[in-house]
Amino acid sequence: MGAGSPASLRSASGRGFVAVVPPPAVLDEVAAHSAALDLPGTARRMVRAQWHLTLHFLGNRVDFDAFGAALGALAVRPGGIQFGGAGAFPSARRARLLWLGVTEGGEYLAQLHTAVGALFAPLGHEPEPRRYHAHLTLARLESPTDARPVVAALGSGPVGEPWTADAVVLFQSRTLSTGAEYEERARVTLATT
Repeated sequence: MGAGSPASLRSASGRGFVAVVPPPAVLDEVAAHSAALDLPGTARRMVRAQWHLTLHFLGNRVDFDAFGAALGALAVRPGGIQFGGAGAFPSARRARLLWLGVTEGGEYLAQLHTAVGALFAPLGHEPEPRRYHAHLTLARLESPTDARPVVAALGSGPVGEPWTADAVVLFQSRTLSTGAEYEERARVTLATT
């Protein structure tokens, strides 16, 4: 098939996002901390393979080759992060999404978000106007639900050991009947010098 054929266009674009992925030992600690939560009946837990800290959602028509190449110019050092604190969007009283936040590394992740955004601006990707809020999604709710007891149960203290973000990943997201599945399309190791 030629370069302009529908099959090649499908393979070159899709739904995507850029994220930081915690190491397996930290994900073990998040899993242990959140496993016993009594979630509302409308909640759909995110599975471990879906856990990450999104830096940028790129939309539904991402040219992965172009965004991967742009991401290769990222010049940011690794940074320390620790999970802790919980909340819900848009609020705990009318939750649609339950999340685990960060107690350390919030400013670092915001700087990383800004650096990635600057690389993507020439590709026509405009970052969301709202302030960046680092979080790991634990569950989604079908309708607004009072999740204050769940947020309280998650607590405000640290979850797991501190860890170092040492890479940024460009993912392609596919929505399946079993939930979202993510495929790594590009990975950039953060410079240590």
